[in-house]
Amino acid sequence: MYRKIMVPAIALGMALAGFLVLDVWSRIGDLARAGHDAEAWAYFQLEGDYLRLDRAIDQTREVGPPALDDLRKQFDIFYSRASLIEEMEGLGATDPGGARLRSGLDDEVALFRGSDEALLAGLDDLQTRLTTLGGLPGDIARDAISASADTAEEERQRLITMLELLVLVVLSVTLALARSIARLHRQARTVERTTQAAETIRRGLETTLRGSLDAVLVIDDQGDIREYSGSAEAIFGFTRDEVIGESFLETLLPADRRGEQEKALQRFRETGETTFAETGRHEFTMLDRSGRTFPGEVSISISRSEERTIFVAYIRDITEKKEREAELVEAHEAALEAYREKSRFFAMVSHEMRTPLNGVLSALQLLGDTPLDREQRRYLDAATSSGDILLEHIDNVLAIEKIETGASGRNLVPCDLSALTSDLIDMMEPLAHTNDVRLHFDRSGLGNRPVLSHPRAIQQILVNLISNAIKFSPGGDVTLKVGPVRNSGTADRIEFRVTDNGKGIEAEQISRVFEDFVSLDNRYERRTGGTGLGLGIVRRLVESLGGEIRCTSELGEGSAFWFDIPAVYAEAAAVLPVPSDGQSFGGAGPFRLLVVDDNEINRDLLSAMLGRLGHSAELASGGQEAIAISSRHRFDAILMDISMPGTSGVQATRAIRAGDGPNRGATIIAFTAHALPHERNEFTAAGMNGILRKPVKMSELRQVLDGIDGAPPEDSAPALPSGSAASAEFIDSAQISQLLDVLGRDRLTERIATLIDKMNDELPSLTDARTRDDIQTRSHAIAGMCGMFGARRMHAVLQEIETACKTGQTEAAMTLVQDIPIIWERTQFAWRQRILQ
Repeated sequence: MYRKIMVPAIALGMALAGFLVLDVWSRIGDLARAGHDAEAWAYFQLEGDYLRLDRAIDQTREVGPPALDDLRKQFDIFYSRASLIEEMEGLGATDPGGARLRSGLDDEVALFRGSDEALLAGLDDLQTRLTTLGGLPGDIARDAISASADTAEEERQRLITMLELLVLVVLSVTLALARSIARLHRQARTVERTTQAAETIRRGLETTLRGSLDAVLVIDDQGDIREYSGSAEAIFGFTRDEVIGESFLETLLPADRRGEQEKALQRFRETGETTFAETGRHEFTMLDRSGRTFPGEVSISISRSEERTIFVAYIRDITEKKEREAELVEAHEAALEAYREKSRFFAMVSHEMRTPLNGVLSALQLLGDTPLDREQRRYLDAATSSGDILLEHIDNVLAIEKIETGASGRNLVPCDLSALTSDLIDMMEPLAHTNDVRLHFDRSGLGNRPVLSHPRAIQQILVNLISNAIKFSPGGDVTLKVGPVRNSGTADRIEFRVTDNGKGIEAEQISRVFEDFVSLDNRYERRTGGTGLGLGIVRRLVESLGGEIRCTSELGEGSAFWFDIPAVYAEAAAVLPVPSDGQSFGGAGPFRLLVVDDNEINRDLLSAMLGRLGHSAELASGGQEAIAISSRHRFDAILMDISMPGTSGVQATRAIRAGDGPNRGATIIAFTAHALPHERNEFTAAGMNGILRKPVKMSELRQVLDGIDGAPPEDSAPALPSGSAASAEFIDSAQISQLLDVLGRDRLTERIATLIDKMNDELPSLTDARTRDDIQTRSHAIAGMCGMFGARRMHAVLQEIETACKTGQTEAAMTLVQDIPIIWERTQFAWRQRILQ
């Protein structure tokens, strides 16, 4: 702002000073030319010329003709002077007396041009006439001198004024220049200090960068390296001089990774949009001088200026971190294997003990039917009671093994929780009465709507919790409260809460009550003896139901145990009881079906499920093969995958409908992981009769097959509610139970292991994908596989990714893709917990 004002002001002042100098110089020059003195001299000479003419007349009168020449000469001089005065008056003189004088002299010219005799005769009259003009020359001279003096004074005053103004302007400009010089001096000092500070900061930054464990690189928008820290030299092996000005992509990235990054950089130059910068940390494969590739953790920031844009990359070699993670995974797997071995050992020992113990108890029962005296009866009762306690401990160990190996065989069935809990309270009344405990039941808000769950597991959990509460609250109150969870989000859940007013639990011990083989002093397990497995079994059962058990307690006030489980109501998705081997789910058939899917795992699993339902299936790996097979063999129905390479399911359906083969009018069911409304319309327009949504459950498959003879269902299973993918369970326990029933534990374990290998190969392509079409294609390809094997959250998130791509929300899809690796790790862990152990 200062510069914008002062620079024009100084320039204007200097221009004004220059103008004033030129004007003053001009006026001084005018004064130097003495024009005013010449005029004054002319006026003074006029009066003298008049007097000389008058004397010449007197002399001519005295001398006579000899003096006429001098008279004429004096008249000519006076006449010329009068003419000059007249001209001066015409050029600006203030008094017009010269014109009158000239006019009077003009009247005498004829006399002086005439004869000598006439001039001599007219001298008297001439002198008389000149006498009348005698005062005029003096007046003209005096007036002219006065006017000239006034003019000179005015000129001097103007010159003085101009000089004063010039001095003022010069002084102002000088002051402005002095101020500007002072300001420039201050700015120079500021710049010097700033430069010194910047240099200090630069040196400090260089020292920091040299000491940083991370490599720091500055890269321009052309991909060239502009700065390279000392840590980078240690990590990559290149010196600073070797890489400055070189391409980051060509120098520090493997050849197979350069193309993708070059495209991303080109897209940034064209649109300003960035894929990796300012998006947190990413893992890249890096290349060092020796040609070794290593995993690197990279964080990139952008610095924008008017001149250019640069990227600042922080790169860390995480080779050791990856090795430690691999070691931890290996150690974890080893620990799990040791734990499984321990569990199998306990189960084997418990099973081997259970058989002879049953024999002992049976013998004791038989002995009780024989005549015994009182002492013998007392010994028998003690032996029987001890045998029952031992049998309970053995059963607990076996229960844990069954839960952890997934061999419990529980399936979702409709159950009336209101009736189940009410019957349970009635069953626990005798135990409560024995301990003088008042048992209360609160089921407000529960209703009578059937819920799909595991009633036997719920009963076993509540019996354990209520019996513990009764035993440790003698003379007190125990309450069971069942009802829907408030503020639980979009998914419905039901909470079970058991409270008592007994002795309570110490705060530091609460976190241990659900551990195995833990008996705390003055705790539930300790009071009744036992192995400390009761609440451990409860914890496992609750987790198998998709819930989590919690506990709060205060010494002397009592305790509260509660858990909540998902509430899937029977009206929304009824689940049939799992049949025994050889029993068919389908009410019609058996059918001959064609299964079309490009994924071998999906084809194999669906074929096994159809076989379990009593139907036969022929398999096709793609749309073109399906067209060929359907042209030769007739099928009762065709299960057609949608997204397949080459010929899609929609194209294959149109070809089958348009042909004259035996399946032109057959029922064709779309078999897909996800479908938007406009896509379902496209399926119908192509000639499909319904949709079977991946993941497929036995009950849904049965419903579709039942609909072959009647009207086929429009959609076999609703998608998760919007926004529920992030909160979905990692695995679908009900579906896993069905797969265990269909395939058996060994076959299912083998297929999940195959799926894990395939997914580990496919996931990098998804996480590295950067275009919307690529993300959509890859997410669709693996969503079906995950859904078929109960990977509930993986399937839901992949569906959301596919939907985001289809609706043009690329950024949202890429954000969801970033969550896939951790969800996949958690899903594998959940599988191991549920099946692979």
